[in-house]
Amino acid sequence: MPIANTLGGAIAYSSAGTGTPVVLLLPQSAGPVGVAPFVEGLAEHFSVIRYDQRGTGCSAPPTDPKAVTIPDRAQEVAELLDALDIEQVHLFCHSTGCGIGIAFAQAFPAWVKRLVLTTPWQYGDPFITTMQTLRISAARALGPQDYAIYNASLLFPPDYRRAHAEAFAVQAAAALPQDADQIASRLHAILAFDTRPVTPAIQAPTLVVSSDDDQLMPYWFGRAIAQDLPHARYEELRGGGHMLPETQTDPLLALVTDFLGSAA
Repeated sequence: MPIANTLGGAIAYSSAGTGTPVVLLLPQSAGPVGVAPFVEGLAEHFSVIRYDQRGTGCSAPPTDPKAVTIPDRAQEVAELLDALDIEQVHLFCHSTGCGIGIAFAQAFPAWVKRLVLTTPWQYGDPFITTMQTLRISAARALGPQDYAIYNASLLFPPDYRRAHAEAFAVQAAAALPQDADQIASRLHAILAFDTRPVTPAIQAPTLVVSSDDDQLMPYWFGRAIAQDLPHARYEELRGGGHMLPETQTDPLLALVTDFLGSAA
């Protein structure tokens, strides 16, 4: 992967396609199929940029891995775009990436043409606090195979897990021991970030997409965020759970390419 040298440390990235840049802000988790089909479809219309967050992949570690906030992650994006000399982008955000995208759009509005928020959360309400606390407890208590199975059960709906049962089993069998402290740090950063004071000031046209069966970041978050944003369109997909780029690739691609492609 190419390396962008920034003030905060090296950031590894990749790009595919041509046209208006679309930066992908994605979570750490992925299923056996992953986001490759979604990225390939998006790259048929746009220049798609992926990157490794600091402390993951080939990027440099953050100064203090236990104290990285959502706004810190947004600053990483700004440093990457500055290093790549990119003046304006679309942001495609999924899960944790939605908080990063919202923080980035609030802090650096001139950089954002359009914003897509896929299965976002709004704030650490009792429901998501319980769910993320359970994930932290599971990461500390379970072995890597059992933790992978548990995590998949939260992120993917039963019909998708059934259709890809063999691939999920292979993925779980190959799981490396998880870093429970790193998982806790990442999930606490999610719970600490409240979008409600931020979203009313965001002027970028925004597409918000949730699913009706997301167990981790339910549809009510997407509906509420769309109501708070001044220029938002809300779409709710039937089925797919939390990992829509993987489970609902074609419907999501259609929504996203139409929305981003209509930008002036």
